[in-house]
Amino acid sequence: MSLYQQVFAWLGILQGFALFGVLLFRSHYRRMPLFTLYVGVLRVFSVVYVLDPTWETYMLHQVVSAALRFGVALELTYCIFGGFPAAASSARRVLLVILVATAVIALATLPPDATSTRMYSAAIPRMASAAIWMLTALAGLVLWYRLPLAPLPRAVLMGYAPYLLVFTIGISLLFLPGPPNLRFWAGYVDPLAFFVLTNYWLRVAWRTAPESTRPFDPRGPAGVGLRLPQEAS
Repeated sequence: MSLYQQVFAWLGILQGFALFGVLLFRSHYRRMPLFTLYVGVLRVFSVVYVLDPTWETYMLHQVVSAALRFGVALELTYCIFGGFPAAASSARRVLLVILVATAVIALATLPPDATSTRMYSAAIPRMASAAIWMLTALAGLVLWYRLPLAPLPRAVLMGYAPYLLVFTIGISLLFLPGPPNLRFWAGYVDPLAFFVLTNYWLRVAWRTAPESTRPFDPRGPAGVGLRLPQEAS
């Protein structure tokens, strides 16, 4: 890693720990525990990679990040659709289709004699693509059912999908053969994009009052049942 990459990496790590602290201080962990865990664990593995920048630590960082990313997507599903059975059922079916399709495509296109490097280079972008489609599908269902969103879940949902698109393109360029300069600059794009995304999350988390992190009550403030037009009998 160059000096510039190390400085930028440590700035991103400090920013990530600041976000983790704000999530705890402003009680966002009560509503989004997996997202809080994702932010904290991701920064820990970033420290490990900066101190030991090897291929093994990089791939471990990416695998852990992908697993927690799916957890965040499932948490958003529960957080957003928990009070709306019809919307929740649609969300679960869509996410299941995306996961199955991703697994089938990955197994069908990977040659049996592929090396570990080839497997990682194919798997990581596809896992990121699956997360993109999952978050995009959730956003589409939110618009379709006109569901209310708290500020932080909305920031995670609307901000993560564009970043993952940048990440997928960048990671694909790193593994594809091509001009070294292109791969060099691709290595700078992802940290910069994630730095911007984390700054966005940090601002939303700090500006959101702790009481707004309470789960949305579909019965309304007076306890009167609230039903969506699509769920009306």
